[in-house]
Order: sequence, then C-alpha cells, then structure tokens
Amino acid sequence: MGKLAERLREEPSRREPAYRPMMTIDEAEKASLERRIGAPQNYNPDMLRRLVAADPSNFELRKALVSTIMSAEFAGVDAFSRKVVEWQDWQVPDTLIMAMARQTWDEVRHAQLAKGVLESYGGEVGEYPDSLAGGGGGPQARQMQAQMLGDNPADPIVSLSTTNVALEGAALTLFEGMCHLGHQIGDHLLEHCYDYNWADEVTHTAIGDYFVKQLCDGDPEKERRALAVHARHERMRAQLNGEQTDEIRRFFAEEDDRGALALGAGERTH
Repeated sequence: MGKLAERLREEPSRREPAYRPMMTIDEAEKASLERRIGAPQNYNPDMLRRLVAADPSNFELRKALVSTIMSAEFAGVDAFSRKVVEWQDWQVPDTLIMAMARQTWDEVRHAQLAKGVLESYGGEVGEYPDSLAGGGGGPQARQMQAQMLGDNPADPIVSLSTTNVALEGAALTLFEGMCHLGHQIGDHLLEHCYDYNWADEVTHTAIGDYFVKQLCDGDPEKERRALAVHARHERMRAQLNGEQTDEIRRFFAEEDDRGALALGAGERTH
C-alpha cells in the first residue's frame, strides 16, 4: 500500500462545520427536528419531498430536504477522493482511476450547488444533522458504513456494483424527482441545480456499468458476484417493481439450485 493511501485509512473525514451524524444526535435535537419538520423520522429525502410538495410555502421543509441530500454529496467528495488514492493499489485500469477523479469533482459541484440552494432559503451547512451517508468518523466509522453499504475496498467489483450501479442509480431517481419537484412548486433554482446533478448521475451509473463489465470480462464467476451484490442491495432498499423483484427472485433461485448441485456433486465424489 502506498504511503498516502495508508495515511488516509487512518485519517477521519473532516468538514467545516464538522459532521454531525443523524445517528448521534441527542434528545434535544430530536425535539428540535420535531418542532421544525414534524418528527425526526421525517428527516429523509423521500418523506421531505412529499411534505414540500404538499406545503411549498414551508421553507423549513425545503431547508431540511436539501440538507439531507447535501450531506450525501459531502460524503461523496470524501469517498471518491479516497478511492482515487486507494484504488491505485488495486489491479484496475488507469482509466478507472481517472473516472473516480472525475466523480470526485462532480460531487464537489453537487455539494456547491446544494449549498447555494440551501443559502437561498436562508439556511447554512451544519444547520441540520448529517444523514448516515454524511459519516464523519474515523476508520471504524467508515468501516461500519462500508459494511452496511457493501462497499468493500478490497474488491473493486463489489465497490462499483454497490456505489456506481446501485447507489448512484438510486441518486439518478432522486435527482429526477428533485428536478420535477422544483418545476412543480415554481422553484427554478432547485429545478435547475438538480437537473445538472441528474445529468451527472447518468454518467456515474454508466461508469459503473462499463467498468464492472470490463473487470468481469471473461470471468463468469466475477460477473455473478457483481449481479449478486447489486441484487442484494436493491432488495435491501426494497424499491423494486414487480418485474425486477421476479428477476432477482429467479436469480437467487438459480444460485440456490447451483449451490445444491455443487454440494450434491461434492458428496458423490467422496
């Protein structure tokens, strides 16, 4: 491992103002969220989008909505910039490293745009707590988050399948919804900024698809691993339509049959 990569692994994520993860807020801040947005459990993008659509004149809800997404953008700056360094120790194409550098800049732009939208509502960075994606801890916190997201730094296929294909695919849907929300409520700055972000996510998911296929080329086992990672993540998110659910169910049924066959073959060889 390179010296810089080794040092980064021991360095906590930093931001000014400092990260304040949602999972660590105290009872007083939970009570504050209840006063401001109705309930702490409302502090997520899907719920807040619905609340803003129902009450467009409530700028507190708009501040909370943009804050939840902005938190993930700052986390993206941290995550992708680390990959630019750490992935140089992996057996991956140089073009993949450059793609991660490009994504780092995209996440910087997204954070800047979100900050501008937030300030247009009279808000500021750090006013609301950070979503789980905001992270902010040291190596242990990042390891816990990586385990939850399936983002294993020792396996580029797992990382790309989870981050670029699954998570960025979800962001594609989120930003599309944000753009439409801005149009619906007459918030042209919100619409314009998330239209830019939406376009970036198209590229990010394409990067994931392209490099997963390249890394799995000629190796069916790697391809199946990539599919399994994506499928499990989508099932965990539970945001699938009926056709997608059936497709994933068939995939895992095939995996079970394959495992049973292998075990049966193994028994017959002894």
